[in-house]
Amino acid sequence: MNYIILYIYMEIMPTVLEKTKDGFLTQIKKLSPYFSYFQIDIADGLYVPNKTIQVEDFEVAIQDLGSKISDLTFDFHLMVKDFETEIKKLINLKDKISINNILIHYSLKPNYQSLITNYQLPIGMVLNSEDRVYNLVENYDIQKIPIIQIMTVQIGAQGNPFLSENINKVEQLKKACFSGQIFLDGGINEKTLPIILSKEYRPDVLCPGAYLTRASLEELPERIKFLNNL
Repeated sequence: MNYIILYIYMEIMPTVLEKTKDGFLTQIKKLSPYFSYFQIDIADGLYVPNKTIQVEDFEVAIQDLGSKISDLTFDFHLMVKDFETEIKKLINLKDKISINNILIHYSLKPNYQSLITNYQLPIGMVLNSEDRVYNLVENYDIQKIPIIQIMTVQIGAQGNPFLSENINKVEQLKKACFSGQIFLDGGINEKTLPIILSKEYRPDVLCPGAYLTRASLEELPERIKFLNNL
């Protein structure tokens, strides 16, 4: 009898949410020995109550990384009302850093066709915990969206409680025939990962934040080993 063993591969991409340039640099220097692909959260203090490092601060910060910046790739999660202004700023950074994707929030009702026509970067959508997949499907051609990120916490700060019911949106997107990548962001740690892995439908990319960024230098290798083993 022949058996087929199916491996479900999920990529790990740390989320970095920092208020200052120094805090951002500390996290990148701590995590870059283990990771080369990061999601940077940009919050404006308007769309969400918290305000983080801004694109201008990021541009100054990367100068301190020197040649190391060429080894790193970034996604940018824009938790901002004026996302188009921030996209323009990021476009101007393309010759300095490697940018894979920009993520904007569905709840802001962006003119998606206009965005993908005007800007030469993949733009994904973010579903907040209160957003529903069926509303997204009704209002957008999801096959044109390369990434949909599902938030499993209330947005704005790292360390907010995990909202497990949002994992079901992975299944809903798959059953809606979404063919792009699904990211899961928020509250990912050793307690919530078994819940995620217990589901038949799983995301393509996990974006742990506080589980890695708040780990001490002594804790970090064990936490990364735990993630890799899963």
